[in-house]
Amino acid sequence: MKNKLFHVLLKTNFQYIVFLLINSLFILKYSSRYGVNPYFMLPIYFMVFGLIYFLYKKYISKFTEKLFKPLYWISLVAAILLIIGLLVFIDPYTIRVDRWSALTFFWDSVFSGQYPYSTHTHVGSTNFASPFPLWHLINLPFYLLGDVGIGIIVFLILISVSVKYYFSTYSQAYLFLLLLLISPAYWWEVSVRSDSLNNGLFVFMIILWFIKHKRNLSNSFFIAILICGIISSTRLTAIIPLALFFFQSYLKLSFKSKVIFPVSIMMIALISFLPFIFWNTETWIFFSRNPFMSQTGNGNIYVLLFMLILGVIMALKWKNTYQFFNNTSLFIFIFILASQIVRICNAGEGNLFSDGIADISYFNLALPYCIGFLTSKIKPENLVILS
Repeated sequence: MKNKLFHVLLKTNFQYIVFLLINSLFILKYSSRYGVNPYFMLPIYFMVFGLIYFLYKKYISKFTEKLFKPLYWISLVAAILLIIGLLVFIDPYTIRVDRWSALTFFWDSVFSGQYPYSTHTHVGSTNFASPFPLWHLINLPFYLLGDVGIGIIVFLILISVSVKYYFSTYSQAYLFLLLLLISPAYWWEVSVRSDSLNNGLFVFMIILWFIKHKRNLSNSFFIAILICGIISSTRLTAIIPLALFFFQSYLKLSFKSKVIFPVSIMMIALISFLPFIFWNTETWIFFSRNPFMSQTGNGNIYVLLFMLILGVIMALKWKNTYQFFNNTSLFIFIFILASQIVRICNAGEGNLFSDGIADISYFNLALPYCIGFLTSKIKPENLVILS
């Protein structure tokens, strides 16, 4: 009986609910801004999704790999062309989302010799860049090309190649791509030039690599340290799926290794911050303005304690790819929901759709694992035992 709820949550239909719920939030919040009634748009989206699901199950899933291959790449190219069109025709300065300017203005400041973490974004004087140094460095090539939005195209290509490599079949890779591309949440990321989901996909691809090669802390200790250190230097939220993935193998390490692992990761992350810590040794500006101030400013000790306990439980409650994707999707969704509720309570007003108070875009971080679970369920024979 104690595992009854856990097995219920593993049912495919539940993750479809998570998928639809995340996308529904974006429809409810943003469709009205384009003159469309959200309560009219939402049932239409459900019907379209249901139709696509029916067509896929009834007809498309029966396609041969020979047919899926060109369909896969044609769909990817079509998506890239649409993204390019949106990047060209949408003026980023008309967008009240500042993730693109947090990246762009950061490098504008660096190349002009100014301390970048004290530069506000185009939205207002109280908004500052929050990504960690390495994520800025990863986005530097896109900045130099003239638009950090180019990163959206690059990460779409990378995730498309990664899921094909991971699943080995075009049929499963196509379903992953299809579910991503029919997500209003994804196209919101594109339209506002957000880099948040890019970061989530970056971590997801790395985890896919670990799973594909059956690597964990026992057989890839130093590789894991290096990669976790790198990811820890991008965003705080990037650490969550890695913690869920490595926790079981971490418990099996010797005491010495248990100490070396987190300390080494923190040291690697610290190295990436050194140029900004020592940017000005007279005023030590880093300690009065740094990205941690934006990423940890709305915490609550009780919520944090609850999420730590839930995280440990979910990290211990998976043994294969299905369960890992499921648990990670659920944990991220609950974590983001709890953090947004805390922000609303701290503000004393508003709701999930209130600008400047809540940010539903963080729910997108659960999408890769939700879609990964739904895609994995197509062919049970591809299940991988991870622990």
